[in-house]
Amino acid sequence: MQIVKTLNTLFSIGISLALMACLNQADETAGGGNGSASYVDYEGVAVSKSDKHAVEKALPYSDDKICEQVVLDHGNKAIRIDADKTLSFPELMKKRENCFIVMSKKDYYLYVYEAQGTDTVMLARFDCAFGLKKGNKERKGDMRTPNSTLAKPFTISQLADASTWHHDFKDGRGSIKAYGDFFLRLVTPPHSGIGIHGSTNNAESVPGRASEGCIRLRDADIITLRKQYAFKGMKVIIKAEHVDDYPFEIRAMRKQQIERLRHLDPAKTLSNEQIQGAKIEKNAAQGKRGGNMTLEQLKKG
Repeated sequence: MQIVKTLNTLFSIGISLALMACLNQADETAGGGNGSASYVDYEGVAVSKSDKHAVEKALPYSDDKICEQVVLDHGNKAIRIDADKTLSFPELMKKRENCFIVMSKKDYYLYVYEAQGTDTVMLARFDCAFGLKKGNKERKGDMRTPNSTLAKPFTISQLADASTWHHDFKDGRGSIKAYGDFFLRLVTPPHSGIGIHGSTNNAESVPGRASEGCIRLRDADIITLRKQYAFKGMKVIIKAEHVDDYPFEIRAMRKQQIERLRHLDPAKTLSNEQIQGAKIEKNAAQGKRGGNMTLEQLKKG
């Protein structure tokens, strides 16, 4: 019964689209190549075309030049990656209560989608930063961001004004403003204290890995997310590092012609061991910080 409740209208639509993709496979021509990791299953896990669970052809991976870089972040080895443009299309939204969030720990994005009838529309995309360590959160202080799924999503429980909040990261900077204007508190059982917030005094960490477990956005983006899309009770999915796009995400990006800088091959991402053993690139390129892009600008290319 719990799964039925959590899979309400918008998640049922996601599953329905995945099933439709199964039926549509017969229309695809059998191309060459080995088909390795060229499809995803219902949960967005890369599989071969011949796998009985394959439901949607995956979008192509980004160029190998777009990769995780290990840098020194206030004494800790952290990840940085090239920044992408913020996308926000509030004019496409029909009903705020049908919106939900999907985050990719692999590709460092936070997406806002809305279920619209039998369709799913992308309303926004923001760069984000996750916990310093990869993997699902196990205990307090492990510097990991917790995972969730379509069947068992997290929810937003509070939209807090964090404009005066400070935090001591124990990195020598003392108690500093660190959360931007808002803290969107998440219900993430069995853990607590996790939220989506800004990156005041830590802007260079977005996108990448540097937090104690929360999700950081740029300060301007947390304002957009809070004012345009977020609401108490909103469902939030944080995909594990090995999970790729869900079928409904693939369809939305194709239909809306959404381009993105980062879509990493999970086989080429860094493990925690590789990060700790990596040579530090103190002046690693951070990538250009993209500004907001309107729907009309996107259409014009």
